Amino acid sequence: MTKKNLKVSTLKFEIMTNLDEVLKVLEKLKLVAPSEVFFESRAEDWLYSEPPGQDMDKVLKELGY
Repeated sequence: MTKKNLKVSTLKFEIMTNLDEVLKVLEKLKLVAPSEVFFESRAEDWLYSEPPGQDMDKVLKELGY
């Protein structure tokens, strides 16, 4: 399994178990626009858009990884 796959798997897990915190981090890093609707889909859309590894690293670091 490649490092990117581990990052994606970890982010998927975090989205499923800790959605509010993931969205706070994504908004803080300006990777998604703030919104009051479509909570889960915003995080999933960001992940499925195949973000650069550097962006995934930033999010994971903010989440404590």
